[in-house]
Amino acid sequence: MHIKVMELVGTSPNGWKSAVQAAVDEASRTAGEIVGVEVVNFTASVENGQVTEYRANVKIAHK
Repeated sequence: MHIKVMELVGTSPNGWKSAVQAAVDEASRTAGEIVGVEVVNFTASVENGQVTEYRANVKIAHK
């Protein structure tokens, strides 16, 4: 079995979990069967002292 890995950045205004899910959703549109995800980094944008966008850098493993 061969596993491929792609790197993506998911974004969401609702939190890091939603940002990871956004990346998985995007990958599932073009990749084969997704078998795992590794979160590499979490970051966020801040405006006027408030978090406005959450970002998750992920590696997604797929068949």
